[in-house]
Amino acid sequence: MLHKYQTKLFISMALLLSVGMLAGCASTKATAETSGTGVVTESTMTDTVESSGAVSAYQLATLTWKTSGTVSEVDVKTNQIVKSGDVLMTLDSTTAPANIIQSIADLVSAQQALDDAILSKTSIAKAEVALASAKSTYNDALGRFYTLNSPVGSSDYITILKSKVLTAENKVEDAETNYNRYAEAASDDIFKAQALSTLAQARIDLKSAKANLSYYKSNPDTLDSATIQANLSLTKAQLDDAQRAYDLVKDGNNTDAITSAQAKVDAAQATVNSLSIIAPFDGEIAVVFSLPGDIVSQNTEAVILVNRSKLYVDVYIDETSISSVKVGNPVELTFDAFDGLTAIGKVTLINPIGESSSGVVNYSVRVELDKSDPAILIGATANVTIQTGEPKSVLFVPVSAVLNDAQGEYVFRINNNGAQERVTVVSGQIVDDKVVVAGDLKVKDVVQLYSSSFSTTNNAGIPGAGGMFR
Repeated sequence: MLHKYQTKLFISMALLLSVGMLAGCASTKATAETSGTGVVTESTMTDTVESSGAVSAYQLATLTWKTSGTVSEVDVKTNQIVKSGDVLMTLDSTTAPANIIQSIADLVSAQQALDDAILSKTSIAKAEVALASAKSTYNDALGRFYTLNSPVGSSDYITILKSKVLTAENKVEDAETNYNRYAEAASDDIFKAQALSTLAQARIDLKSAKANLSYYKSNPDTLDSATIQANLSLTKAQLDDAQRAYDLVKDGNNTDAITSAQAKVDAAQATVNSLSIIAPFDGEIAVVFSLPGDIVSQNTEAVILVNRSKLYVDVYIDETSISSVKVGNPVELTFDAFDGLTAIGKVTLINPIGESSSGVVNYSVRVELDKSDPAILIGATANVTIQTGEPKSVLFVPVSAVLNDAQGEYVFRINNNGAQERVTVVSGQIVDDKVVVAGDLKVKDVVQLYSSSFSTTNNAGIPGAGGMFR
């Protein structure tokens, strides 16, 4: 793929040339002849690298039939958007080969076997949960049974209840003291009534606290003991039932059986799927080849699916220019097939491994477009201009103004008095009939132009004249 390194001009000329220029080639020792004057101009330059390549889509696939038969359904059309997994077209199963038809029956059987295996595994899981619950209930009942010869409450709990009784007694004492303050008050005195109510509630709370303490300090009575023993017997029977239920199904816990059944389902499904064209990714239908009624065979093209969410161009840059290209460099693209159509993008990938061809080492560079324009066709040739530097202002002079001698390159500037003065310059990129120069020059400076291109002599009346820049 051809490419070149160039300097791109964004023309913003300060002045047009004041006099026409003519740069010619002369024989060695020819006399340098003046050819009018020109002016120093200024333009903006940006370093770029150019190349070209074909537009590619993020994903592109030509989907083909995996078996033979007659097309019965086509559910898509050109430019239609589809999702991954969508069935795009289908063959008539009755026209398919015998092995495909057999796979349809195999799929039904395999799916039933898988369902049975999964159901068996579900039953085991339920039996495990029931057994665990029965064990927990039995252990609780057994724990209560072991307390028959001990106080109902633990020592720590009895200590807490004693503290509550003491607190209740203090509240009763306080309530009695408060009530006695109103002993001489009338019976309908509101404060006396409130004090009596508080005292009554405190006595009720004390009675309840003492009863609670008494119960938990005592051993279970005969009725409690009978209830605890009966509950233990019941939970033991429930545990035995749960264990028997689990034992009946535990041998069916065969993970290998489920894996094997799933593999058979997958194999049969893959074969049955060969009757259909299924979208492998989200995208747009680019071309529809198969139509209802078509007789197709294995590898017959059915449809082209493209994902245009991202467009990119792979180009090659030679080793003399690749060092200036960086990931993230902005890119401008034009297209041979679409006059006036442009796009912008950026460098997203630089392959660090070069490829040698005809003695030149090239490196692959991927340029990704910022937007996916539907007007850009996949495979179209894109001319890529990679911006490798920031825009900068430079000075230009006509090519025919630059001379060269043993001291280097120079131009003759004409001052306000019309006299010529030598100005040393360093020339650079040539663009058309102008050349980039660096030196003690300013925009609008007037420079002398010459028509010869090799060594000159002083008999032309030009002091220090040498060869003109070529």
